[in-house]
Amino acid sequence: MKRVAIVGGGPGGLFTAQILADKCGDLCQATIFEASDRLGGKLVTRTFKSAPMVLYEAGVAELYDYSQFGSDPVRELAERLGLLTVPMSGDTVILGDKILNTDGDIRRKLGPETLTAIDDFHDMCEREISAENYYESYWRDDNKHPWSTKTFGDILDTIPDETARRYIATAVHTDVAVSPHLTNAMNGAKNVLMDHDEYLRLYSIVGGNERLVQRLAETTAAEVVKNAPVSRVAKEGERYRLWYRHSGKTTHRDFDYVVFALPNYWLQNIDFDGRKLRTALDAHLAHYDHPAHYLRVSCLFKEPFWRSKVKGSYFMQDVFGGACLYDEASRHPGKKYGSLGWLIAGTAALAMTNLSDQQIIDRVIDSLPKPLAEGRDLLLEGYVQRWVGTVNALPGGNPAHDLLQRHRPEPSEHPGLLTVGDYIFDSTVNATYDSADFATDLIMTELRDQKYRPDGNELAPSAANAHALGADYHDAYAHDKTYEESYAEYFDENYNADLIKVIWGDKAPYKLLDVGSATGITIELFDRIGIECWGIENSAHIHARTLEKWKHRNFLGDVRNLPFENNAFDYVYDTCLCYLPDEDLDQAISELFRVVRKGVFFGGITSDMTKEVIEYHELFDGVQSLMTAWQWSERFMKNGFRMAINDPKVLKKVWRIECQSNEGDYPWYPDAKTMRMCFYSKPTGK
Repeated sequence: MKRVAIVGGGPGGLFTAQILADKCGDLCQATIFEASDRLGGKLVTRTFKSAPMVLYEAGVAELYDYSQFGSDPVRELAERLGLLTVPMSGDTVILGDKILNTDGDIRRKLGPETLTAIDDFHDMCEREISAENYYESYWRDDNKHPWSTKTFGDILDTIPDETARRYIATAVHTDVAVSPHLTNAMNGAKNVLMDHDEYLRLYSIVGGNERLVQRLAETTAAEVVKNAPVSRVAKEGERYRLWYRHSGKTTHRDFDYVVFALPNYWLQNIDFDGRKLRTALDAHLAHYDHPAHYLRVSCLFKEPFWRSKVKGSYFMQDVFGGACLYDEASRHPGKKYGSLGWLIAGTAALAMTNLSDQQIIDRVIDSLPKPLAEGRDLLLEGYVQRWVGTVNALPGGNPAHDLLQRHRPEPSEHPGLLTVGDYIFDSTVNATYDSADFATDLIMTELRDQKYRPDGNELAPSAANAHALGADYHDAYAHDKTYEESYAEYFDENYNADLIKVIWGDKAPYKLLDVGSATGITIELFDRIGIECWGIENSAHIHARTLEKWKHRNFLGDVRNLPFENNAFDYVYDTCLCYLPDEDLDQAISELFRVVRKGVFFGGITSDMTKEVIEYHELFDGVQSLMTAWQWSERFMKNGFRMAINDPKVLKKVWRIECQSNEGDYPWYPDAKTMRMCFYSKPTGK
């Protein structure tokens, strides 16, 4: 049983522990070290002293809903934990004393030219970043985009109408959390698009957002050590030694893996022993060192005085550079009371942290516009929560690094030291979950590899086998049966055809390349249902058994150097990439990209297939590149492909086909989300 230390008991640490238990809880035991006496980090829900039944969010204000695109793991987790959600929306912006609830208000109070300029800017952002790209986050495309080298201020200054510019800057300020010149245009534009329902929606947890981390803490299988700030980490042999302060003394424990689930600025307080590790972490910290700041100011009023004039769960006001005011009672009903929560961001938040709580409360109350001035006499109490440096002004860094580099800062000598955080992606709770998901993928892959890979891995391609799989791979393909005797257990031509029809809308006839075609049996089976199939196989041993009828279509060759013209095939069905060494994958995938016109079905072995299937079929035998489906998706997208399934309805149909094909047996993939990462489209015109 391997031991995993998780440093940080906020959402990142709790997500890491929960996902790790789900993926490989039988192979490891986790310990969470939390510096304070509380788990939960930035998810903080509190109540007012004079009205204990009235809740307010003192930390993370909302969660993001991406379910219209497909899997939304945070929302799915909330449901799994038995938590209910409440939707949030808000379109109102207040400029000066003008309350702008609708486009009609903007046209009437600011003028039609201003409304046109606002709409034009939003349209421009939509043209540059589609909803699909927003969800998938094709970070390599972002790196190449001209806006990655411009500031958000640069593109705001292209707005011809100054009032329209002020409107947009106000509306987006608390999302970017910095002045426009301190973040790039891509990040700014993505935050502009957050106001569009077709890009994302917002929600909160009933009973308070903190309920999410409370339920995780209640259900975690991890050991939890509170009041235990970690001060130092060092490599000791093949393990990692962690020093921490607890109960008045410094002690240490050894672990096989260490996951630092901390904000970037907290990570800077840990001493990393050894020059190589220290310099790698210095580079990691420097890449993400773009601090942004928040203040949460929560005030209780005798009544919700604003509701007759302002609509929605929240509204924006052009004070403090652009503040967001949350109608807390709209999501946490508080009987007769009203509760407003100010979210103040950027340099204004940083400057105001030097003021006392009362001074800050006085300033926000004084900032109410004339139409809402009555609220100044209705205040009952207020509280301030400071979140200095807790988010990233340039999430993901610029340029964005690949996911391995983001999560494994020093891979050569310290592969078991991993980082998790919202700053690695997009500074949201959802991003924290994604980061924890990827980091635990790396741990799971290594643990499963150690447990399930046969000793010696004699079947792996080698120089002795002309860099092909050993002969026994096909001669004892399944429980001592040859490939020819057992292939039907693993292959169904109708299954493949049904998937292509659902995903790409194609029916036979079309042309398909089977990469890893063995004896070419698949060529005949596809031919029976009208699909013109060709094959490529690099094992001379199994290729020699190709039927005479199909020798002209079943080539002995190498996926790294395909003997076909560009765009020669409509589709590729691959089962061989996982048997290549990692250093050859990009060349092989780029060859698939070259010869295919429409899409690829990646049917190779992944480390996150179901445990039962891995054990029963000894799937890791001969595999050289063992990765999760997510890691494979990164490799395909690196070489030009895009995800083929972007419609949840299509994914449901695909998953139904998969479940029907495995009826009575264990499924090969744990869920639809994982299987989605088996299908890739070639962008048109490439």
